[in-house]
Amino acid sequence: VLAPLGVGDEFNERPDPDDGTDAVLASLGGRPFLLHVGSEIPRKRLDVLFDVFARLRANRPELRLVQQGAALSATQRAQVDRLGIGDALIQPPKLERTSLAGLYRRASLVLVTSEAEGFGIPVVEALACGAAVVASDLPVLREVGGSAALYVPAGDVSAWTAIVRAVLDGAVVAPPRATRVARGRSFSWDEHARTIRNAYASLPR
Repeated sequence: VLAPLGVGDEFNERPDPDDGTDAVLASLGGRPFLLHVGSEIPRKRLDVLFDVFARLRANRPELRLVQQGAALSATQRAQVDRLGIGDALIQPPKLERTSLAGLYRRASLVLVTSEAEGFGIPVVEALACGAAVVASDLPVLREVGGSAALYVPAGDVSAWTAIVRAVLDGAVVAPPRATRVARGRSFSWDEHARTIRNAYASLPR
């Protein structure tokens, strides 16, 4: 029985002036940013994220990268230093869900660079907030993102750079905002619980 996870009510497209995001983003000075939400474990492919961001900054020096959830390893920190992107990488401390939702709403793009996932919660949360999402082309991420996200071969830095640059430049248009929100909100905890309840109710007595 497939019982997809749900998304919390905090993750919605409505701006919340009290979500605390202004304080989190104060250091950006209004600059545009890309957002990644996830840990530092290898399958999240932060190496791809950092390489792509470094290439984008070559002609977009104002761009920033906000990363939530990772405690960078020595190797990852060395990559950041080698690429010279440390001054443009912002890693806020663990945020409340309302503040995370605010980040999704304000991000220029949400990037999900994983090479493997069990479900893809950041994809669903971002879409529910109306964010434009570029994700690795994995069956599980297509399953949750459907036609509401854009997809790139996992690990392909050149392809990732090209599509993100094209979206930022307006050469490629993300799926409509209404489509994104509807897709994200279709994953509800009520439906999750209903599916499990029906599964148990269908068992032989």
